[in-house]
Amino acid sequence: MTTAARIAFLALLAPMTGWAQKIDVSNYSITCNTLVGTATSHPPLVIGGTASPRTTTARASIAGCTVTGPSPVTIVSGKLTGKVTAATNECVTLFEPLDGTLTIKWTADPSTPILQQSTTMQITDVTFGGFGAPWGTSYGEFSLGVAGVTGAFTGGDNGAQSTNVTITNQDIGQILTECGSPHGLETLYLGLGTMTLK
Repeated sequence: MTTAARIAFLALLAPMTGWAQKIDVSNYSITCNTLVGTATSHPPLVIGGTASPRTTTARASIAGCTVTGPSPVTIVSGKLTGKVTAATNECVTLFEPLDGTLTIKWTADPSTPILQQSTTMQITDVTFGGFGAPWGTSYGEFSLGVAGVTGAFTGGDNGAQSTNVTITNQDIGQILTECGSPHGLETLYLGLGTMTLK
C-alpha cells in the first residue's frame, strides 16, 4: 500500500472514534476504591484553634471505579478538586460543620464515552475518627457528609445514599505533633479511601 493510500485509509477510519454514543450516567452509581490526594487548610490546624473561617482546599486522584447502571461504563480515573469552609481551625474534634462543594472530573474509556463528565457534591460536615492498621498504628480517618450530588452518578435520588471514607498517610501521633507545633498542621496527606455516589 502506498503512503498516499495509507493516509486515505486512516482518514476514513478517524471518524469511527466518534461514533460511540455518549452514555447518560446521570442516574448511574459509582464506587471508587483508590484515592490519593491532599487536604490543605488555611490557616493551619492547631490545638485550641479559634481562627475563623478556615478554608480547606482538596485535591485528589481517584481510580479503581466500578459503575452500576443499565449499560456498561468503564471509568479510567477521576480528578477531585474543591474548597470547603469551617468555623475554626481547631485540630482536635470528632465532628465539624462544613460548607462548600467538591467536583470530580471523570475520564471514561473511549469505548464507553459518558454524557455527564463531572460530578459536584454539596458538603455539609465532616466526622473524624481513627483507623487501626494491622501493624498496630492508628491513622486519621474521616467521612464527609454529602447533602446532594449533581451531574454524573446521582443514583437517581440526587446522591442521597452517597458515602465516603478517607484515611490519612500521617498517623494520629504525627497529626497531633504537627497540630501542637508553632506552625500547625497545614496539609493532610490522603492515601487510602473509598467513595460511593448513589
